[in-house]
Amino acid sequence: MSGILVVDATGSVFSLLRSLDLGVPLWRVTNGSEKPDLDVAIAVVVTYDSPDWLTVSRLSDRFTTVILATRPSHDDACHAVSCGAFGYIESQLPLGALRRSILGALNGEHAYSRRVLASLIRNGRWLRSADALPLTPRQRQVIALIAQGAADKEIAESLGITTATAQKHVTNLLRRLKVPNRAAAVAVMAASSPL
Repeated sequence: MSGILVVDATGSVFSLLRSLDLGVPLWRVTNGSEKPDLDVAIAVVVTYDSPDWLTVSRLSDRFTTVILATRPSHDDACHAVSCGAFGYIESQLPLGALRRSILGALNGEHAYSRRVLASLIRNGRWLRSADALPLTPRQRQVIALIAQGAADKEIAESLGITTATAQKHVTNLLRRLKVPNRAAAVAVMAASSPL
């Protein structure tokens, strides 16, 4: 059975993850250089200060890797994308939100906050390769508005279209990017280019 490899030097956050009842095995190692012979679905790197970016990059080459930060930093969260991390989660989230974030990553959903994704898009971090993705110009406008937190009605007003048409654009965008929700769509766009 696939499980979660948790890189946690002290084990403090590992205990928290065990309490979430994620329904999969959890294996703890103390550093990212250990190479367990396990069926790993995702790796969770626990950071107590600044992340060890080399470890995050190395693990990201082998596994879907999520950073779980005890002292979250917006800059670190944005940098995590360039290291190939699949997500950056704050350990202080309510337990239900933390559980949903980890389970989402297990199911292929990026685990970045909207604020981080909006910042990446606002700073043009994904625009260089956006044309390489199979999106129409209208879909690129829609994803930019979604990253800013716009609802369907606000998208419609901004683009001068009906709300029903905005909803169709969002649905088509999610289908084209093969993602389950708006946050995942923004994450795919943000992660589609090296930073």
